[in-house]
Amino acid sequence: MSQPARRDQPVTRDEVVDTALRLVEESDVAALTMRRLAAELGTAVTSIYWHVGNRDALIELLVERLVGDMGVVRLSGRTPRARITSLLRQWRERLWARPHLIGLAHERGQTVAMFQPMQAALAQELAAVGLHGEQAALAVRLLQVHVVSSVVLARAAERGPATNPTDPQAWPETLDADLVSALAEPLDYEEMFRIGLDALLDRLLPPEPVVG
Repeated sequence: MSQPARRDQPVTRDEVVDTALRLVEESDVAALTMRRLAAELGTAVTSIYWHVGNRDALIELLVERLVGDMGVVRLSGRTPRARITSLLRQWRERLWARPHLIGLAHERGQTVAMFQPMQAALAQELAAVGLHGEQAALAVRLLQVHVVSSVVLARAAERGPATNPTDPQAWPETLDADLVSALAEPLDYEEMFRIGLDALLDRLLPPEPVVG
């Protein structure tokens, strides 16, 4: 077996964690071995152990990094609704970008810690429009379910066998032909998320004041 190309500068702990994150998300956690990580970094396996400990300790570091990243919430928009929308889109994008790490965090009981900062930021914006207590808790849960289920369904469709959304030949000829034709088109999960989010916010939030 060929030896990894050696680097001129010593590897750092952050480099080890960053490279491990990349390997996990490019494949899955099974792809993360200390030997492969050392090869990617052009260093010795002993150097990896020196910086992060064993593989299990490294995975703990990856989960800690993920929980920390999920805790950084950036809102944009002039109104509570705009800020809520930006938060939920950001939440969905992060879940989409790191499916394997999200799974690792869930397996290690870190889902609550991972989601709590987003929930807290969402609750603050809901309070700004007058939602508190059980009413606000219901809104947080409904919106979280919408985000998570959108990602789960889109991932399932991406990984499953290619299929048509519906078979036009299976529908009775007496039904709306335009409806059947539209259902036969590929499903745009991003659009479904947007439309569903707008509908939920219309239901949960009071109307925004008209500026004029």
